[in-house]
This record gives sequence, structure tokens and C-alpha cells, in this order.
Amino acid sequence: MTKIGWVPFKKSYSNPHHLLDFLDLVIKEPKKLTGFYKNNTSSFTRCPANAAFLKNLFVVRSPFDLEIKYFRDQKKIWVSQKQLFVEHMVLPRFNDYGGKDNALCSLLVSYMFFADEPVWVEVYPPFLHGEVKNTRLISGTFDIYNWHRPVDFSFEILNDVKPIKIKEGQPLFYVKFVSNKFNDDFELERLEWNDELNKAHNRCRPQNYLVNMAWKIMKLGNKIRPKKFLK
Repeated sequence: MTKIGWVPFKKSYSNPHHLLDFLDLVIKEPKKLTGFYKNNTSSFTRCPANAAFLKNLFVVRSPFDLEIKYFRDQKKIWVSQKQLFVEHMVLPRFNDYGGKDNALCSLLVSYMFFADEPVWVEVYPPFLHGEVKNTRLISGTFDIYNWHRPVDFSFEILNDVKPIKIKEGQPLFYVKFVSNKFNDDFELERLEWNDELNKAHNRCRPQNYLVNMAWKIMKLGNKIRPKKFLK
């Protein structure tokens, strides 16, 4: 059993020095995807390969109801919440796509994961439950032993005309953990945001702009991280 530390990422995008403490109340622990096929008698549910793939998938769900409308020409976004919420929780990425590309947006339901040995986190669309309509998740993977950055719901908007409607409890994405141990199992442990976690994030944050060097920089992370994040 390998323990994974997790914590809601509470820094405000508009003001990184401001912590959004209310997220402690609304962001829930990702839960293992267990029992999805418990009433299904199809032969594939007994397949070891399928079971091994699903074993360490965790579901991240929306903590609130939300509707988003995007206006490409004006480069504006409307969200069915108060303006303060929009400033802190919704990030329209107007400068991250070309004129004919799908618009990009991030809903900052954000998590940080930590491991005290090499473990990779993989981000998947919620393919068993179905993706949030009119979105396509931006997937990714990185080593949470060396690299400490938030994982959030970043997505393409497939149709600018249609609104995006999200219900509280609706799956936004899956996270999967992978280590070098055959048949490893993972257990989540909630951490408290502290100076050590803040320093870990700050060490990795500026490197987002050094895309061509990202993998080299990630490998250096184990030289400057603390020996342990989990007790």
C-alpha cells in the first residue's frame, strides 16, 4: 500500500498571496471508482486487465452547481455565480489558443498530490460516467514525487454557442496513480496546507513557462524536496 497526500489547492489565481479557505469546506476527497460494474455480468468485468486498469482510478466530482457561457468575439465569459467566485475559480484562457481552435477554460477545482516515492498521477476524462457536455478534458501526467503543481478541470469548449452546465456531485475527471510496484494499491491521506507545501508549489510554479526544459527540471525536483511530506 502506497500513501498519497492530497490537499485542496487554495491559492487564488488573481491574487496568489490570498488563500481561499472556503475550499476546505467544499472540495471533497477523490473517491475510488469501486462498484461501478457490480451489477454487470458481462465477461469483461472479470478480465484481469480491465480490473487492473480500473483499480486505482479516483473520481473528482464538482462541489457545486455551475453554468458557464462563453462569448468568443468579446473574449468574455459568464458564470452563474457571484463575480468574486468568477475571479477566483474560473480561468478563461483567452491567450492559450488560436483563432480557429476550440476555446480553453479551467475550473479551478484544484488538488495537489504528494508522494514520498516515485508515483505518477494520470488525469483522464470520466469515461465511464461521461464527460461534462460541451467539454473535452485536457489530460496530463507527471511524477508527484518530483513535481508539485495543481491538478484541475481544464477543458476545451466544443461549441461556443451552447452553455456548459455542471451539477454538484457530477464527475469532472478521474485521477489514476501509477508506481513501479507491480499491482500496487493506493490510499489517500489529507494534508494541511503549510509553508512546506507552499514552498514545494512555488519551486515548480515558474517552470510552467520553460516548456522545452520541463522534463529536465522535473528530474531535479528530488534534489530539493523535503525527505517526507507524509508523516
